Amino acid sequence: MSLSAEDHAEIRQLLARYNWAVDFGDVEAWAATFTPDGVFECLGLPDGAALGGRHAGPDALKAYASTHYGINQGRARHWNWNLLIEGEGDSATMQCYLNAYSAGQGPSAEFRVTGIYRDTLLRTPDGWRFVTRQVTIDPA
Repeated sequence: MSLSAEDHAEIRQLLARYNWAVDFGDVEAWAATFTPDGVFECLGLPDGAALGGRHAGPDALKAYASTHYGINQGRARHWNWNLLIEGEGDSATMQCYLNAYSAGQGPSAEFRVTGIYRDTLLRTPDGWRFVTRQVTIDPA
């Protein structure tokens, strides 16, 4: 059975919870957007970059979110659009674009990166969650 309009809406809400949580340092809420065995991977950054790499499981996800907030201090703003959500039953995939900004006024506000997310999702008893979330940052 194809995904319903309600499934699409719930997945968009999951994406919004993900963005708000990582931007404002809600480490627990960000990790909770993933399944317990969930994986986040950021590709396209230089080797050893603090926000790059693969992060699997709740502890690694929380550590990543803490690092992200420590670097950005609540000034990150993630924007996603052109969501392509497909699936059936309890499984889905999503692809979407990323723009990331630094909030502020004048010189403190800057456009940071663009990229593409590629996700796998699972419907759980607590709602839709990311199983894998891979972002590829576009080259400079």
